[in-house]
Amino acid sequence: MTTEPARDVRRRTADETAWFVAGGLLIVAGLTTAVSVLRQWSLCESPASQACLTLKQTMNMLPIQADTIALRVPWAAPLAVLGLTLATAGWIAFLLLNPMARALKIFGGVVVVPLVVLCIAGWLGVWSVQSWVAHGGTWIVVGTIAEFLAIGFLVYATMSRNAVNLATTQRLVVLLFGVTVFGTMHQSAEFILLGLFNQSATGVPLYLGLGTALTLVLTGAGVIVMTLRTRKNPHAGAASIVG
Repeated sequence: MTTEPARDVRRRTADETAWFVAGGLLIVAGLTTAVSVLRQWSLCESPASQACLTLKQTMNMLPIQADTIALRVPWAAPLAVLGLTLATAGWIAFLLLNPMARALKIFGGVVVVPLVVLCIAGWLGVWSVQSWVAHGGTWIVVGTIAEFLAIGFLVYATMSRNAVNLATTQRLVVLLFGVTVFGTMHQSAEFILLGLFNQSATGVPLYLGLGTALTLVLTGAGVIVMTLRTRKNPHAGAASIVG
């Protein structure tokens, strides 16, 4: 019977901890976002009300959905921004805890930058909704940059000399899909998907934002489940994705 070296044990433990913490933060972020979205859409308990009609015609993407204080439900915006912040914290915690190569951590840190910018902008939008609306185009660009940087990180992580194995690649895809869910492409995809189910409706589809919350919960749970499966069978997917 062979004994695993202490260094390898510490490395494996740190790796698992990073995945569990990141996944847990995504789940909490999803639940927080769900509460926020449901609170904001509570204006539409009466779909024919003027407040609901106005909200559907003027709603922004998450995290600042209502573009005026009059339409904002208490705690809706702060909870949504908290969800974004927790998702970003999940990625930061993963980078800090995971014993991956330094070059990968540096590239991962680049992905953090636009996410932090969105967080700061979101918290400013909580206190001044005008600032969020006035620079809406900028936040769209920043969100898109975050998503493309995440894609670039995945390519680098799988194709560089520090390439990760297949099992790690699969978890990175799931994790980053959740981390960047507040990005423009994710938000637009949810808008289009919900719109397909109610093409006769005008304005923003009802309960827009719940898809974001669901994505956060599912990706967080997915990361945790995949990590547990890797623990049971550590040699599965051990080969590099590039062969």
